[in-house]
Amino acid sequence: MAAKKREERIASVIMTAFSAAYVGASWFGIPKSALKQVVGPDVFPKAVSGLMLLISLIYLVQQMRGLVKEADEKRAAIIGADDKVETKADLKTMGIMTLVMIAYAFLFEPLGYAVTTFLAFMAGIFIFNRKHLVRDTIIGLIGSFGMYFIFTMLLRVQLPAGILSVFGL
Repeated sequence: MAAKKREERIASVIMTAFSAAYVGASWFGIPKSALKQVVGPDVFPKAVSGLMLLISLIYLVQQMRGLVKEADEKRAAIIGADDKVETKADLKTMGIMTLVMIAYAFLFEPLGYAVTTFLAFMAGIFIFNRKHLVRDTIIGLIGSFGMYFIFTMLLRVQLPAGILSVFGL
């Protein structure tokens, strides 16, 4: 058990360091828009990096205080993964998910953001053997297609339409 706590603490430190590096890269590595825009290409990465750093710091503090175990068990019970809390990472599962993410990168342009994201989400559902297929399918549909429409229609950020272009989207 002590080894697991040490691994969790090391992971929290690494994630916090990675998040801090991402904050630095997003603030100093992305050029400002040449146009006088309120929302330029640097806003989203800055927001994501800031949020990621905040969450990483909270996790780091929880790990150092030993508060994570109970919260993990409660959260796992809510999402139906309580039987997986104490298991080690499965290298086969990690390998398959890595292949899914590689396929995601290759299919992103031809199939488009919404379809590719939904398919990758569903692959994750099957790989992790989730029990709530209907609920998770609805979440995947709303999440992937909802984000596509929010970005393309409301924010005017063009994501690859892929096969949705047949429908004029």
